[in-house]
Parts: sequence; C-alpha cells; structure tokens
Amino acid sequence: MNFMQPPGQVDPRDLTSGQLAALRIVKEYRLSRVKNGWRAPGSPLVTLATMQILGAKRLVIRRDVNGKARIEVTGTGLNTLSVAEGRSRKSA
Repeated sequence: MNFMQPPGQVDPRDLTSGQLAALRIVKEYRLSRVKNGWRAPGSPLVTLATMQILGAKRLVIRRDVNGKARIEVTGTGLNTLSVAEGRSRKSA
C-alpha cells in the first residue's frame, strides 16, 4: 500500500531555477534514458538527481512507450509551470 498522497499543487518558489528549467525541458522534449540522466537529441542533459527530486514532488513520471522508458510531466507539473510562467509575466 502506498500511504503517500500526491500534492495538489507545488509552489514554483519551492523549486530552484534549474529544476524549473528541467521541468520545461521535459515538457518540450521526449526524453530517453542516457548515461547519467535523460536527454533528447538537441536537448540539454537532465541529471538523475534532478529527475529524482521532480519525481518525489510528483511533477514528472516515468512511462514505458514501445519498450523505451520516457519521462512525462504530470498534471501537477503542468500546473506548476503555468503558475511560474504567469508570475514571470506579471513581474515583467
């Protein structure tokens, strides 16, 4: 049994700029597992440590697609990104 509840929302201020950037990369690219992290052709490497933190906050999930492991942003992750973008537009 899993007693952990997924968070309803994660405040973007709780994430570092690197974690927010990694979340944007996961949203924009279809990442595959490579040595020391996750990457798509033409995208920066997202390290395992960063993915572990984002996964612990339930912002990303690992899913197998056609026998290959992929990382996808969850609904909570999409909400967090939209709040962060809204705040950056409001402050600019």
